[in-house]
Amino acid sequence: MVRRTFTGKVVNLAISCVMATGLAACGSGSNQAQPAAEAPKTEAAAGTGASADTKKEAWQIEWEKTVEAAKQEGEVVVFGLPTNREGVMEEFEKAFPGIKVKYSGMNPTQMTTKILAEQQQNKFLVDITLENAAVPSENIQDNIILPDVKDDKNWNYGYEAGYKMAQGDYKGQFAFSAIAYPYVYINNDMIPEGEIKSLEDLLDPKWSGKIIAGDFSYVSSTMEMLNAMSFAIGKDFVDKLVDQQKMAVNPESRLATEQFATGKYPIGIGINNEILRDYRNQGVVSKVTKLQPEKSPYLLSFTTAIVKNPPHPNAAKVFMNWFLSKEGQTHYVNYVKEFISRRSDAPRSPYEDIRSWDKIDYQNSSFEPEPLGNRAHMIELGKKALKSQ
Repeated sequence: MVRRTFTGKVVNLAISCVMATGLAACGSGSNQAQPAAEAPKTEAAAGTGASADTKKEAWQIEWEKTVEAAKQEGEVVVFGLPTNREGVMEEFEKAFPGIKVKYSGMNPTQMTTKILAEQQQNKFLVDITLENAAVPSENIQDNIILPDVKDDKNWNYGYEAGYKMAQGDYKGQFAFSAIAYPYVYINNDMIPEGEIKSLEDLLDPKWSGKIIAGDFSYVSSTMEMLNAMSFAIGKDFVDKLVDQQKMAVNPESRLATEQFATGKYPIGIGINNEILRDYRNQGVVSKVTKLQPEKSPYLLSFTTAIVKNPPHPNAAKVFMNWFLSKEGQTHYVNYVKEFISRRSDAPRSPYEDIRSWDKIDYQNSSFEPEPLGNRAHMIELGKKALKSQ
């Protein structure tokens, strides 16, 4: 079984998660998850000796040797977000008996801080990070063996786009998943559905003092949401939304979501999706709509990495190839539910409000150079908003 240790709080890098989260075959309108694909074949083809090997392609020989070496290592150490990832780890263990997963759940900032502190002490204890840890990494491209993973047709925007989206602190990593931004939640128990028709309507003076946001004084889901709005509508719009509309900011994700769900603030930005679903299931709030453009212009991307000098290099390579395969991404979507995979052959989220690729007119990603320009402004705006509370 998966061994799990959890530290930190649930953070919406939804991020909620992290720009969080929903998955579709490209252009698919179906809400039904597809059945899991067979695990990548790890056993040798029939026959033994050199004559059998000559019938195999080079990648098959390399793959089988890597899997056997990984079994000798016996485990792979993975850091990821705190919720709904354990099932993915268990599916990996089923696919590769003999390789156990040691999984720890924490937010990306905690992952980054912990790994960097350990590496400064010359300790290399982690193999894999999921979802945006800014740590020194091996180049994933050098560790991909399976042709299924390298095939352009299996990825929205192509295989290489995964490396293009992972720039800056994420160089060498691979963007495998995303969530469509921007959007705002409306509590329809308090505000009738349809009364707010567009994001621009949020500047109506009657909504002043009625907006709650998560903390955006650092790189967070709320910061990315406002960054996405700045590209969709304009930086001036965000400035007015924060200052003119007297936006409330609560650095505690659960409390911010609670204040939205209970109606204290009926408009929510950067609200934790998973916590909000719990409140909806409990009847705290009965009707919520997601206000967003007709087509989403911005993706919050999520990257995965093989950490520099992994303690289990072969197990790390096996895990990464499996995780980026159709099977791995299918399990990721079915367990996590909140994000969309870049794989075009993976299922979509069972949640109807999670946008699939047919509702995305992609222009920007949080890991491409242009969108990074407004991040600093949003963070300074967040610091100012916190001080004014």
